[in-house]
Amino acid sequence: TLFLSDDVKDVIDMDLLDDAAVHQMQKLMQLMDYLCNKAKSKAVEKHSKQEVATSKSDSSGAEDADDKGKDTTDEKLLQRDEKKETLNNMLSFSSEKEGVIPDCKQIHAARRQRREARAQKDYIPLDKERESTPLTGEEESEAESDETDDHERRIHFAPKPKTLRERIAEEMGGSESEGDDSDSLEDEDHTTWEEQQIGKGVKRHKQSNSDSSQEKVSLRQRKKCSIPESLPPVSINSIKKRVSTKLESLRQVHRAREAEQRRIQLDMDDARATLDQLENGSAQEQHKFYKSMRVYSQNLLECLSEKVVEINAMELDVHTLLIDQAEALLARRREAVREESTRLQQLAYDTNPASNGHVKSQTEIQGESQVRVSEGENGGSVPADNEPLPEEVAELCRKRDEILRKAEGTFADVQEDFSNVKNILSKFDEWRVLFPDSYQNAYISLCLPKLLAPLIRHQLIGWNPLNAESRDFEDFPWYSAVEKFCHGQGYEESERKDDKTLTSIIEKTIVTKIQGFVEFVWDPLSSRQSQCLVSLCQRLQDDYSIFGPEQSKPVKAFVEAITVRMRGAVDEDVFIPLYPKKFLDDAHSEQYVFRDRQFCSAVKLMGNITLWDSLVPEDVLKELALDKLLNRYLMMTLLNTTSEKDSVEKCKKVAVCFPKSWFKHVDTVSSIPQLQNFSKHLFQTAHSLCKKSPDITNTRDIVANLLILMRNIKALENMTKIVEKYHLEGFEELGSS
Repeated sequence: TLFLSDDVKDVIDMDLLDDAAVHQMQKLMQLMDYLCNKAKSKAVEKHSKQEVATSKSDSSGAEDADDKGKDTTDEKLLQRDEKKETLNNMLSFSSEKEGVIPDCKQIHAARRQRREARAQKDYIPLDKERESTPLTGEEESEAESDETDDHERRIHFAPKPKTLRERIAEEMGGSESEGDDSDSLEDEDHTTWEEQQIGKGVKRHKQSNSDSSQEKVSLRQRKKCSIPESLPPVSINSIKKRVSTKLESLRQVHRAREAEQRRIQLDMDDARATLDQLENGSAQEQHKFYKSMRVYSQNLLECLSEKVVEINAMELDVHTLLIDQAEALLARRREAVREESTRLQQLAYDTNPASNGHVKSQTEIQGESQVRVSEGENGGSVPADNEPLPEEVAELCRKRDEILRKAEGTFADVQEDFSNVKNILSKFDEWRVLFPDSYQNAYISLCLPKLLAPLIRHQLIGWNPLNAESRDFEDFPWYSAVEKFCHGQGYEESERKDDKTLTSIIEKTIVTKIQGFVEFVWDPLSSRQSQCLVSLCQRLQDDYSIFGPEQSKPVKAFVEAITVRMRGAVDEDVFIPLYPKKFLDDAHSEQYVFRDRQFCSAVKLMGNITLWDSLVPEDVLKELALDKLLNRYLMMTLLNTTSEKDSVEKCKKVAVCFPKSWFKHVDTVSSIPQLQNFSKHLFQTAHSLCKKSPDITNTRDIVANLLILMRNIKALENMTKIVEKYHLEGFEELGSS
């Protein structure tokens, strides 16, 4: 029996049912007639089949069953006609009142009529799942309590999609009855399953047969393979070798494991030490110590900031005294050279004998007062350094002592913990011992040089690096305190936290102070000052390696200051005059003596410049000593010297200035490029001597000196030419050596 669903019934009972809904409902009624006829025919056919199957049974039972089936069918038809009539009445009721808005009474009456019809099950549900499912009391109460209007529900007019079983039954042409269709489908599914299982068994059997055939083929192939009759011989040595190799590999693994165990043990020891240190030290003590160090550092900085002004003023006063003295000596020397040159120039080109004699007397007076020349042959001695007068030295010492006495009272009102380098470093040493990690993280080793700089400069106010009689900087108290702090007792070399502190102090404080003397006080023409300064810098290089390939910024500035000062001396203090030949041929003339003295002064400057070998870059020294001094000034004098003996003596003085390191890595036989003119001059002088004096015994010593000079500057080619050309016996060994 088919029933309408609740949704359809609600829509049917609505008073505002439109024409489209009525049309759809008519289609639904036709569908219900078709379904009822089909169900009736199926029931008749099923009943006829049952009669054929039970034909041998009692005929009375068959007739009763037939009558019973007919009665049931008639009852169903009667119920369907009654329901159809009821549905038509409902549709006609809704169509008559179409377009009329119902009032409240009509709406309540329609709802009451729906409840009564729902209670009598006088409807045909479209949902097959609810087909023959009676409503319980709870469902009726829920339906009654449902306040949702029936027109808000959705109507499903399309038939529900068929299930897989129904589609399979239609394709395979099943029986007409629903029960027979399900039975036949179940039988067909069972038959299909059996066929699939049989097919799987047949496939497995075939696969096993193929596997066995493959195994037989592989066995045949193995039989065909050639098996050696005997295995290769195995010796005891080979076994021992394999065992020893395996044993050695195991030993290596064992050694690696032992090394790893030692490393782990060291890590454990370090961890235990750190743990003990953390357990013993409390956070309160650390906080107290850091707080005290903070207060101490602030007080120290305030003290030094106040005192550094006085230190700078006193240091400037001392430098001013030395600068004034150096400028006075330099101006005096230049003025003496200028006056002497002017007088001799007038004397050389003035033909009045009276004026010559007058000028000569003036020159003698000036020479006695201003120019001091050490005695030597032919007036070719090296001039002495310009020294201040005794009364000037006494006045300088008096003023310097006053400044030093004033400097002693600079820290008179300061406690020892803030003015003594040793006490200050003891505070930081305590920090380094108690809390090494925080000490390193605070970069104290980088801060100490700048922090101690005012105190170190205060102790070095009277220190003069250009004076050999001055006190050495390592003899001051600050040096011993810093050295003990960096490398003294209690310092663990493994940590090496402050191993560069002393070197940094030397670079930032000592070198910077020396740079001030180089720029304003140092006289490159003074051999005494140059030797003292070079020896100090050489000691700094040997002890602290500050002039290495990787130089710090203060050291680079210091080297640049030295270069600038030497270049200024070459450009401004070197002067070699030119005179007529008649004056230069006379070794006793004043012009010859003055030129020879200026030549020796230039040679002296070149010797002071070459003292900086290994401290100043080699190319800078070669530029100043060879390109400028030798080739521009000295070679002019050597070429104009008429006496071969005098020329050889001058060449010897020049060659003594050349550092030996310049010729260590010279591969050529013609010396370095800057000495080509000098080498050529030596060769021409030796050639002239040998050509003038066939008897070599008279000039043997002079020629030997020339050959030795050529050998020292690696001019081996020119030396060999002289020896071979003039058959100089006994000089061949010079070329080989």
